[in-house]
Amino acid sequence: MRQRLGLAAALLGDPEILLLDEPANGLDPEGIAWLRRLIRHQADQGRTVSALIATAVMLIATRPGQPPIPGDALPQLLVVAQGPLVVFALILGVLAMTGEFRHGTATPTFLVTPDRGRVVAAKVIANALAGALLAAVSAAVVLAVTLPWLRVRGVHLAILDADAGARLLGLVATAALHAVLGVGLGALVRNQVVAVVAGLVWMRVEGIIPDALQRPGLGRWMPEGAASALTGPGASTLPMWAGGLLFAAYGVALALLGTRLVVRRDLS
Repeated sequence: MRQRLGLAAALLGDPEILLLDEPANGLDPEGIAWLRRLIRHQADQGRTVSALIATAVMLIATRPGQPPIPGDALPQLLVVAQGPLVVFALILGVLAMTGEFRHGTATPTFLVTPDRGRVVAAKVIANALAGALLAAVSAAVVLAVTLPWLRVRGVHLAILDADAGARLLGLVATAALHAVLGVGLGALVRNQVVAVVAGLVWMRVEGIIPDALQRPGLGRWMPEGAASALTGPGASTLPMWAGGLLFAAYGVALALLGTRLVVRRDLS
């Protein structure tokens, strides 16, 4: 009962990011099943749940006497590392752009390639590919480690699952687009620390804005709300295709605005 009360207290503020420390300790089998449903529901609502927590629940669930893991759990398993992955992709894009100004390499770079817009475009493409690769590697590692481990313990997940394929593509797309946003943000804000902090703060406070404005439906139209439709589509999000297009529009718009400023501003 105390553990459930603690979980209820953690959810009182309807947090966008949910970080739980060993939440399954002391729960009976019925409580474990309830906790799994809770974490899945939070992920479906577009919130970030710690990858370690979701993994811990999977591990606990394979113990004898615990409720079985459903065969359709693969889509949730694939995107379990989404939270840290998109943060890393965003920071990667910011560093790629602001590093030119921080380390004084922007001047020689633009002397070699005077077309500054072309330089920014190259960074957008390179970092988008890097973000997509990170997501693909993340999913591959999850599958390579967990599927054999779960199979040995009698848990057989459906591999050929259309929903799992869609979630995987969504994970790759959201990581790539977060990297694009990072490049655009780095082009707008030359200071590396300020750009990184601004990006992380926005990701944290975006979920508060709809409540503050008393517009609960606004969240799905904001950047992270649109991105959540790619990996956790549900009743509170846009359709996956619409969320992807909207998030891509945000990324392209920020990159174009950043490119314009890089082209017009003096390097000194």
